Amino acid sequence: MTTRPPLEKNLPHALIFAGALPFIAGAGLLLLGVSTLPLLGNVTEATAAYGLVITVFLTGIHWGQQLSLGNAAPGLFISSNIIAVMVWLCWLMLSPGLFMVVLALPLVALLCIDFMLNRNRVIDKDYFRSRVIITTIVICCLVVASASS
Repeated sequence: MTTRPPLEKNLPHALIFAGALPFIAGAGLLLLGVSTLPLLGNVTEATAAYGLVITVFLTGIHWGQQLSLGNAAPGLFISSNIIAVMVWLCWLMLSPGLFMVVLALPLVALLCIDFMLNRNRVIDKDYFRSRVIITTIVICCLVVASASS
């Protein structure tokens, strides 16, 4: 059995954790009363937009899993499309503050899909554990950011 080099093994986890930093920064800035930043503009809008991007990125991961795994991961084409379109429609219809709270629902749905993929051994337990930790952190940050905006 071959083992993966440390960088190849740890890079996905490091990127998952790094992906939470804009949520942490957005919530922290809003808690401190900072509502605008040079170049980025409105912190609430920037944090909500980043939430949109990350959620759609996660649906793309599921799309890719369906492409590469076929029947081992059934239904991901449909669920990923439904979630991506629903998130986009919410982005268009809701205020950024409300959007951040509503975004918790698709993030939990995506985590539930990952739970099933982990249970079926499509994704490994370390990746799933990282997803649980970061999704929890991100949802907390979104709620804090929304309440502080």
